[in-house]
Amino acid sequence: MNAAVRAPAPAEMPSELPETVPALFQRTAQRRGDAPALHFKAGERWTPISWADYSRAVSRVANALLAEGLSPQDRVALWSSNRPEWQIADIGIAHAGLVTVAIYQSDAPEQVRYLLNHSESKVLIVEHRKLLDQVIALRPDLPGLQRVILIEGDAPEGEGWVLTWEQALRRGDEFGRSRPGLFASRWQAVRPEDTASLIYTSGTTGLPKAAILTHRNLTWTAVATLQCFRGDPNDRVVSYLPLAHVLERVVSELRQLCTGCEVYFCPSIDQVMAVVAQVRPTYFTSVPRLWEKIYAGIREKMDKVSGPRRMIRDWALLVGALRTAAYEQHKAPAPWVRWQWSLADRLVFRKIRETLGFDKVEVCISGSAAVSPDMLRFFYGLGIEILEGYGLTETTAPATFNRPGDAHFGTVGLPLPGVEVRIASDGEILVKGNNVFEGYFKDPKTTTETLVDGWLKTGDIGELDKNGYLKITDRKKDLFKTSGGKYVAPGAMETQLRSQRGIAQAVVLGDGRPYVAALFTLERDTAEGKGGPDDPG
Repeated sequence: MNAAVRAPAPAEMPSELPETVPALFQRTAQRRGDAPALHFKAGERWTPISWADYSRAVSRVANALLAEGLSPQDRVALWSSNRPEWQIADIGIAHAGLVTVAIYQSDAPEQVRYLLNHSESKVLIVEHRKLLDQVIALRPDLPGLQRVILIEGDAPEGEGWVLTWEQALRRGDEFGRSRPGLFASRWQAVRPEDTASLIYTSGTTGLPKAAILTHRNLTWTAVATLQCFRGDPNDRVVSYLPLAHVLERVVSELRQLCTGCEVYFCPSIDQVMAVVAQVRPTYFTSVPRLWEKIYAGIREKMDKVSGPRRMIRDWALLVGALRTAAYEQHKAPAPWVRWQWSLADRLVFRKIRETLGFDKVEVCISGSAAVSPDMLRFFYGLGIEILEGYGLTETTAPATFNRPGDAHFGTVGLPLPGVEVRIASDGEILVKGNNVFEGYFKDPKTTTETLVDGWLKTGDIGELDKNGYLKITDRKKDLFKTSGGKYVAPGAMETQLRSQRGIAQAVVLGDGRPYVAALFTLERDTAEGKGGPDDPG
């Protein structure tokens, strides 16, 4: 095995930051008081929820769950899109000493049935009637589920096991008055090593595995990211990636508990760029697919200009490329490049950032899949630095990140402070640190196979460069061998194909064949003849 690479600074929790979710929340809520915490859209207006109101709602939810007679570490499932009630419920579950089971809103009924039964969830919090109707249809197959709480809409008649959100909160109020000290004693009894959440991830057998994440996993990882890039109460964050995914939990919920910043909930994924233009976030996390769409949109508009404007465009892009080249060489741009880029910024780049809503952004993150290095270079030339990172559910999302001002395009950065990364003899990436999960729920065999002497076997293939930056080669299970005996890692080729205008998705094939082939789907506009490939001239 290669020598382990460890980040230079330890990720110890600052002494003033608690190591459990409820204690961290209480600290920040008391400090922030009437300052806005959460924002949701009612019609065309954004409505704020203060930290004080957030805190009151959390205590009401926790008491509502305690009224069900749940014991510490019992499971409560959440099946909803991103909205204030999701975070309120999640933090309330933690205060009651319970465990959140996160379900994607897009999960099929059979998947939900499996997750509820496997996790032995006793309460399900569901977003609306459409999802509730699916649960009611599944009820004969859900012997352990004793209560459903409906966030939005009225409960159907004849379903006494269903409470509306307001009914549950009022029930919690009554319970809190009858047991005035229980709420405080329950959240104060939560320990860092207690399970905070079960997050289901794809299994090789077809059945999802439940990753056990502790309170320490969540709080420690949030603090580690803050040691990579700044955060403060003035930050504005747009929440739109599913909160059922641990990456969004860390960036829009857990980091908020550390900094006291404001979170804006996007009503739907297709409105994300409109919301960004309104909110003008200071911190923005996305996935390659959205960055690719933004990139394609910018290039499409640039390609439509002509005459003198086209000459200005070409000059600005050249200056941006020169600035990026200096950055990649870890050198300051030449004075004439700095001066010309400043002019290009006033004439071209600043307008692009303002149109997108990125004129206030200080940190942009890309995760979950590989992103084209050329696209990152393009954005940097525009004045938008996108920091690529790497992680898994089992590492509480991030394990490595590029740092502001020191990103190495084509890599996923350095280990988080306090995290160790090394490469096994077969090329597999191994990770060790307080962000590494406890194991798989009810699956000791797979846990033993995945965690060896404290090291997580990620299943990904990679390499470390001379500076300790990690580069992902491929998924271990995705490698294939041609009939000529050559091993092929398809991931990099697929990423390059997806970065081409007009291509939506791509897959590279060739196992056991004398050649490598690619299948791809077109973007809708290209398929309908409304778009075309780049002009080769």
